[in-house]
Amino acid sequence: MLEENPFRDIRPIRVEETQPVFFSKSDFQRLMAVIAEEWLKEIVVFAVSTGMRQSEITNLRWENVDLINRLIHIQSGASFKTKQGKRRTIPMNGVVLALLQKRVGKTLSDFMFTRGEAKIGESYLTHRFKHWVTEAGLADELHFHSLWHTFASWLVQDGVSLYEVQKLLGHSSSRVTEIYSHLQPEQMHSTVNRISLPLN
Repeated sequence: MLEENPFRDIRPIRVEETQPVFFSKSDFQRLMAVIAEEWLKEIVVFAVSTGMRQSEITNLRWENVDLINRLIHIQSGASFKTKQGKRRTIPMNGVVLALLQKRVGKTLSDFMFTRGEAKIGESYLTHRFKHWVTEAGLADELHFHSLWHTFASWLVQDGVSLYEVQKLLGHSSSRVTEIYSHLQPEQMHSTVNRISLPLN
């Protein structure tokens, strides 16, 4: 019924860019040293080695894991929907392959990670993880989701391109992955040094 948009001349509020919170390698070692539950240690190592989200990990089934080709297929199912409903494939590194091979035959459950035969609930996983972060004396802003940022941050710090990180995380746009760009100053220097001009 309105003839024109009343918000046409209103400028959107600029939101200050925040940097991702992630574990340094020394903090990660401190965390691993205090965690008592073996199942939780395995999940933490798995999370930081794959860049998978919490819900993707707790809903991961054996049928989505290809140990021969070292691939993990993340896709929606009857009780789980991926972010934006997209399917993606994650390659395993040696640590992840060894971890999953060790779990073969340990449970009759369809789910990869369990406590006994029971599927691990996300709220319980969050609670136990936060408990050990506190026990390790680490920063309060570190949460399970920080492992996702840690995966990306460590890769970028090691010189992996933002494009590759974007694909591994399943970001639909490179703009989302750009929050990690400040972590690769050496790569930025090598880029600008390609322009070489004489001073005289």
